[in-house]
Order: sequence, then structure tokens, then C-alpha cells
Amino acid sequence: MQTPENPRRQMIQDALKRQPDAAVQTIIHLWELLAPELIAIIGEGGFTPLYARSIRLACKQHAWLAQHAARPAGKEHFSELRNGLQAQNPAQAIQASLDLFTIFLDVLALLIGEELTTHLLHSAWSNKISETSARDL
Repeated sequence: MQTPENPRRQMIQDALKRQPDAAVQTIIHLWELLAPELIAIIGEGGFTPLYARSIRLACKQHAWLAQHAARPAGKEHFSELRNGLQAQNPAQAIQASLDLFTIFLDVLALLIGEELTTHLLHSAWSNKISETSARDL
């Protein structure tokens, strides 16, 4: 599912490069931008199991994710994920974030198609991540 030329993964890496000292905040911000776009289409009842499945798959490479990011809940969807990422060294947090997002987006693309997935990402992230500074995260 994952290739070096994966454009979705490249979008995430590009966002991380803009704010290298704020990787965890950038990743959480990306989730916070994407979630409402996706929830508007598939609902919370569609988003939550997709996110949980992605966590389970990412746990194969990053077992610590299981205890920190089991599922998004309530207004602070990603507070558990934030806590888990902040508990890791920066390199581990970045790698786990990339792996989790790649899994999530690959599964999403399998479910709704590559074109709609790409459209959702551009809708959620295109202007917003380039305009957001580290102090806003």
C-alpha cells in the first residue's frame, strides 16, 4: 500500500518540514483539519472505526500507540494521540505519525477511491497548512 512516491505521504512530510520543531502539533493540526471534512461525508460513526482500525494496524510497528490513541473522542478528538506522540522522542513520533496517516489514508482510498481521497486532502489541507504558523498550532 505504501510507496516512496506516495503523494499523500509526501503532503504530510511537506507539512512537517515547514514546522520541524513542532512536528507533534503539525500532525495533530492535520488530523483536526481532515476530520471535519471526512466526518461531513461519512459521519462520526464512519470516521471513528476507520481511525481505530488505522491505530490497530499502526500498532504492529508502534505498539505504544495502542495505549495512547485507541480512539478519538468528543471535542478533543486527538488528545490521546497528542499525549502519546509527545511521550516519544521526536524521530519516533514523526515516524509513527507518518505511518498512522499513511495507513489511514490508504484505507480511506480503498474505501472511497483515490480521486475523492485526494480531493478531501486538498480541501482540508491545501491553503490551511501553508498559512498556519507554528504559533497557531
